Amino acid sequence: MNKANFTPKELEDIKNIKIGKWDIISEYQRIDWLKKGHTEEEAKIHGIVIAVVGYQARLGKQAQPYQIEQKGNEKGVSLIHRQKEKWITVKDFDKIIKKIGMKYYETIFSPAIEKLYNKGYTYDEVKKAVDIPSKIGAKIPLTKFLNFL
Repeated sequence: MNKANFTPKELEDIKNIKIGKWDIISEYQRIDWLKKGHTEEEAKIHGIVIAVVGYQARLGKQAQPYQIEQKGNEKGVSLIHRQKEKWITVKDFDKIIKKIGMKYYETIFSPAIEKLYNKGYTYDEVKKAVDIPSKIGAKIPLTKFLNFL
C-alpha cells in the first residue's frame, strides 16, 4: 500500500488522523495475543487493558493483575481507572478503530503495526520506529505509518 493507492480526498483524511501511544500499544498487544492463539475478542480486550495498565504505570501506579471475565453476554475486564471501577470490553478497543476509520485501520495502521511486530520489534522499538515523542499524550499523523507498508 502506498500513497498512489489513495484518492486525494483520502490522503487529506489520512493527514488529519492522529495516532497516539494508546492506539499503538493496543494494536500491538491485540496482534500479539492473536498470534498466541487467542480469539479476536480476547485480543482486543487484552490490547485495551494493557494500554490502560501502561498508562497507569507511567503515572507511577502499580500494575493491576487482571482476568477476562464474562458478565452476562459480554466479556471484559474490571479495572480501577481514574479512581473508579471500569468495565473494559471490545467496545473500548473499537473506539480506536472508529477514531482512525475502519478503512485506514485495515489498510494502514494495523498492517504497519503487524509488519513491525512480524519483524520482531518490541512495543518500545515500534514507538521508536514510528518516532512518537515520549511525552504523555503525544500523537503522530497516520501518514507516518505509510512508510512501513
